Amino acid sequence: MPGPLETILWMLAAIAKFVVTPSIMIGRGIGWLPTVLICSVGSAFGVLLFFYFGKWLFKKWSEWRGQKNSKGPVFTPGRRRWVRFRRRFGLWGLLVVSGLISVPISSVLASKYHIKDSRMPALLILAFVIWTVVLTSLSWLVANDFF
Repeated sequence: MPGPLETILWMLAAIAKFVVTPSIMIGRGIGWLPTVLICSVGSAFGVLLFFYFGKWLFKKWSEWRGQKNSKGPVFTPGRRRWVRFRRRFGLWGLLVVSGLISVPISSVLASKYHIKDSRMPALLILAFVIWTVVLTSLSWLVANDFF
């Protein structure tokens, strides 16, 4: 089990680079359960931080933008792709790909496009816990030569 400072650093790593943190922790010799707990708590903290910060940021942005002369919406290729993805897969699609697109990006997208769904932070945390178990288990199996 890592010490307190190392645990905090692993939690920050789980927020910043979620998809690789469990593998690095397993490769470093940290056990399966501590890896799952540390990555889950770190990603939950990141979800709450970025979800509510994103909600506040978009509110301030719309207040600031409302005072300016708006030219209307700008449709960039990235925004078109996201709208297509959102229409096709919706909330559940975001939850499925959340582990691949990182904690901050998925939390900010959730706060922008699923703001009215009160279960969103809890669902996003649950999705990251499931991703943590899957990624940690795969890394543990590879590290222990089960494949």
